[in-house]
Amino acid sequence: MITYSFENGLNIHEIKALYGGTKMTEYLKNIAETAEGLANSTLMTARDDGKLVGVIRGLSDMHTVLFIDDVVVLPEYQEDGVDVELLKQFTAYFRQVARVIAYGRDDRTVAALKQVGFEDSDTANQECLVRPQQILEIKY
Repeated sequence: MITYSFENGLNIHEIKALYGGTKMTEYLKNIAETAEGLANSTLMTARDDGKLVGVIRGLSDMHTVLFIDDVVVLPEYQEDGVDVELLKQFTAYFRQVARVIAYGRDDRTVAALKQVGFEDSDTANQECLVRPQQILEIKY
């Protein structure tokens, strides 16, 4: 049975297994940074008899905005609707937040987001822009 709960962070082994199992290898390049980012986010996990099978991660001020960055589910659990259930429970927790923005990094995630009521930014009469990471250059 899949259980869903909020957690404060994930250990390195769980991060490697989940993100590696979903081919999201960019998160594994600096695993310590990923672990810190997850620990500083709101996380809801999906576990099957203790095994981490999915996670959703968001950042919010609890009033005006919630940004959902990751909806990650192991491939063997995707057909069970774990991604949709994570989205339903996570967004229900944040139901008082005025604006919820989600990053759909693949077709499966976009389909799950639409299934729970998200719209394309063009149909919502809004535009979402992303700034690439900027590396600090140290000058001496």
